[in-house]
Amino acid sequence: MIFLAVTMGFFAENIREGFADRAKENEFMESMIGDLKADTAATGIAVARWHKANLNLDSILYYLNRGIEPASISSLYGLQRKDFFHFDLFKYSNKTIEELKSSGSFRLIKNKSIADKIMAYDVDMKYILIQEQDVKDFRNASQNLEIKIFDYTELNLDRYIDNKMFFTKKDSTYHLLSYDKRLIGEYYNQMLVFHVLAIIHEDLFKEIKIKATNLLESIHNEYGSE
Repeated sequence: MIFLAVTMGFFAENIREGFADRAKENEFMESMIGDLKADTAATGIAVARWHKANLNLDSILYYLNRGIEPASISSLYGLQRKDFFHFDLFKYSNKTIEELKSSGSFRLIKNKSIADKIMAYDVDMKYILIQEQDVKDFRNASQNLEIKIFDYTELNLDRYIDNKMFFTKKDSTYHLLSYDKRLIGEYYNQMLVFHVLAIIHEDLFKEIKIKATNLLESIHNEYGSE
């Protein structure tokens, strides 16, 4: 009788632990769904932001290639006034993934395919974040050339909103601080490389958005979340 009671107690405890693990798994997946929804929205914004930057970079390279003439200079200042690329690093919603890793709770995810997809998604996203920081550093380097070429006294600082500067045109003919062909050529090269990196980065965000959407769908199908 004692053996039977101990055995039944053991089984009961295992059942309770099983229910607790299942509840915790569902809790993690619900949180994961929230993170993925935030990421899909943010990656959509990032794709649009990089696409706009690439269009403006196309224009900058076009006018730089035309040579230093009044019409080109005016157009280049116009692009500068548009704040053609303001850098806000992507904010990755990885709270749930970090908690899963730090607590050793990946074992709770019974569907190995979903667990593998979550880990792969985390690796891909962190790769993009590293690349984005590198691209930002490259962009900052190109700005060091801009301040040697463009005369920002030609522009009025109109307003400063959400860390973005908005300029208005002064009533004057635009001129440059430097017409040095070597310096402008170096700036062109910087913008050309930055453009290549920006195109790659736009594609990376398109790809990660698809992966986030697919992972979200997989979790929905497995856990029946709305």
